[in-house]
Amino acid sequence: MNRAALITIILLATVFRVTAQEQYGILSGSITNPQSIPLDHVIIENEELSIKVFTDLKGKFTLKLPANQKVRLNIYRDFLHADTAITVTLAPGEKREIVLALQYNITILTPAIVTPDIRSHYVPINPNITYQVPTPTGDIISLLKTMGGVYSTDELSSQYNVRGGNFDENLIYVNDIEIHRPFLVRSSQQEGLSFINPDLTKSVKFSAGGFEAKYGDKMSSVLDVEYKKPELGYRSSATASFLGATAHTEGNIANKFTYLIGIRYKSNAYLLKSLDTKGDYKPRFFDTQMLLNWNINTKWSVELLGNITRNTYLFTPTSRVTSFGGIFNPKQLVIDYEGQEVDKYANYLGALTFHFKPSPKNRYKLILSSYHAKESETYDILASYRLEDIEADLGNEGSSIINVVGVSGIGSFLEHARNNITAVVSNADFRGYHRLKKHHVDWGIKFQHEYIDDKLKQWYMKDSSGYVLPNPSGTPGDSVAWDDPSRDLIINPDDYISAINTLNTIRFSGFIQDTWNIGDSSRFSLNYGIRYTFWSYTKELNISPRVQFTYNPRWKKHDWVFHLRGGCYHQSPFYREMRNKYGELNPNIKSQRSYQAVAVAEYAFELWERPFKFTTEAYYKYLDRLISYTVDNVKIIYSGKNDAKGYATGLDLRLSGEFIHGLESWISLSIMKTAENIEGDYIENNDGVLEEVGYLPRPTDQRFAINIFFQDHFPKMENFRVHLNFIFASGTPYSIPNQERKSGLQTDRNGKTTFSRTSWYRRVDIGFSYRLLANDRDRNKNKSNFIKTINEVNIYFEVFNLIGTSNIASHTWVSDISSQMIPVPNYLTGRLINLKFAISI
Repeated sequence: MNRAALITIILLATVFRVTAQEQYGILSGSITNPQSIPLDHVIIENEELSIKVFTDLKGKFTLKLPANQKVRLNIYRDFLHADTAITVTLAPGEKREIVLALQYNITILTPAIVTPDIRSHYVPINPNITYQVPTPTGDIISLLKTMGGVYSTDELSSQYNVRGGNFDENLIYVNDIEIHRPFLVRSSQQEGLSFINPDLTKSVKFSAGGFEAKYGDKMSSVLDVEYKKPELGYRSSATASFLGATAHTEGNIANKFTYLIGIRYKSNAYLLKSLDTKGDYKPRFFDTQMLLNWNINTKWSVELLGNITRNTYLFTPTSRVTSFGGIFNPKQLVIDYEGQEVDKYANYLGALTFHFKPSPKNRYKLILSSYHAKESETYDILASYRLEDIEADLGNEGSSIINVVGVSGIGSFLEHARNNITAVVSNADFRGYHRLKKHHVDWGIKFQHEYIDDKLKQWYMKDSSGYVLPNPSGTPGDSVAWDDPSRDLIINPDDYISAINTLNTIRFSGFIQDTWNIGDSSRFSLNYGIRYTFWSYTKELNISPRVQFTYNPRWKKHDWVFHLRGGCYHQSPFYREMRNKYGELNPNIKSQRSYQAVAVAEYAFELWERPFKFTTEAYYKYLDRLISYTVDNVKIIYSGKNDAKGYATGLDLRLSGEFIHGLESWISLSIMKTAENIEGDYIENNDGVLEEVGYLPRPTDQRFAINIFFQDHFPKMENFRVHLNFIFASGTPYSIPNQERKSGLQTDRNGKTTFSRTSWYRRVDIGFSYRLLANDRDRNKNKSNFIKTINEVNIYFEVFNLIGTSNIASHTWVSDISSQMIPVPNYLTGRLINLKFAISI
């Protein structure tokens, strides 16, 4: 049915499309550098007419302009300043083609073209590169993970940490609409598609901290995504691979109505087969989105954004064999499973936006949106395990045979869950934008209603060597033998959660900010603003001042830009943060708070007659009223109370540019430390005296990470390209689930107390692409009409985890015969290949 609907939409759009109208003219052309090399992702913009297009991989662009009107187009590249602008006047129905050589002025910037506005505070991300990055997810989030300050050690997940924050501390906007995370996802293999559809995306901006007041109430980062508004005619694309398929269509009808529709399907069963846990994996993830726009007249327009996501994860495990411990203490965990897991996640989003533009310098926007999530998590899984002492058979050179020399633990555990949650978040958001002579004033007020109905019932029972631990009917920590009569009176769960929570609350928020270009030279720019939030559940009012300052020294021989950013960032608790591990809600919880200071230096230069940019960011964040938590895979388990204070500090370096002409690559280096002091956390010293634990590394304390994305092409074969994605990052702290964070403390061989950490994350993904067909009018003029309509055809061959590293996602904890808890690593995916085919017309 979905396939038939898509075909119908494409046919209707094809029948009614209009490629040109008499009241408009068409401007097309190509943009190169001074050496006549095509430049992709160059921006051609006129803000007064809301025109903004990008050049494609061949440096080409097409846009529709109003006839008989003088239009000034600013032309620039986000990662370099440009000194080019053109003024065009087209006759009705005129089609004009131009060729421009974009001159980069490294010593002098033209104020009329490039001003140090607020755009400079964000890292631009080219969404077109998404298709070139060889990763299992293949989305914009995988591209984001290569940026400085962004940490992730799970290739299956679309979640990410930024500068010491967790997954819930990141803001994501699509066309100014906030996007929410799923509630019940426990592991990365259950995750479906991230919300952002690369086929529909026009531009992406990212800030790792110190962002302005117009963005919402989170402490770590903001990802601002803008979807396309088709400029001309009809376009579509499709991709297919071993992991799924996508399709999209877009069109512009009489410049009055535009449509943008995308469908995605994903199944990562192929990836999950490389995991240690074997069984029948049946993940099915489906997503469809549309963006419709109606230009009523020159002042009014209406926009509708819709999304339907249906994800199902079916899993019947059978067995698992995991070897770990290294050469000094090699062990092997063998598990036999019974039971299955069935998870369903349904998410819906509808947003209606009214745009009113009474004059070129004043705009207003009203956004009415509603997000509906309905998720269920059900599983009954019985596991019988055996913990073995092993040694390798060294009798034969190169042998992989493992000999079992002893058994150090036998037991079983039973997991049960019947969890259901329904959430409805509705918003009314009204915003205004005003351009004055040297000021750009933005303001907004927002009303949000939240309804959440959560039913939790889950337990975990563990039997180790003939005992069920613990006994809920007795003293915690007691054991009940299998032959004890009392064991038949109660299930004896190790972890039992049973809760029914209903929330019906209202939030109010608003902001006002001003961007002031100081002086006539535009060397200085100041953005200052204030934000407020109020939540009816806690009756808490937060005020958050924020400021960003930019200085462009305009040195003759060097092109530098400096930024200072900072402010107060409150994160009002959402449902997850206020619920503790037992499912209980805390009505007295307060907003987490972060005071941030960020210093940035950007240096733009030319090397080998190609553009480059080097960015340095140093930051410090003081954190208080923190809600402590532990992380198990991608599941965050909060304490449900403001019980900690902490800090995060670090340095991010990034070099980006055209190492190979026409192909953008970059390298990012991040150094970071984050720690927290949890109230009431004590430990007994060697003298038997309780003392405060003090600062412990936060679960996101990843000290070091280096990310490289590099592109190249074969000599004299520019259509044959290589794309390399490299990640090398330090491990993160971990502790025993459902226990205090201090359970992660350990004593090394030298008697020094340290915190348990996962091993280093090392991964190399490589992809090869070949452009089978490109739209070349001269070469294709004698070919069939169908060939002429094809814009581009590419084929990709990818190798995931090229070096076959066994990276760790989380740990399974089992008991040995001495009742010691042993962490067994849950390894991520191994080496796999993927074949992908893409076509665009």
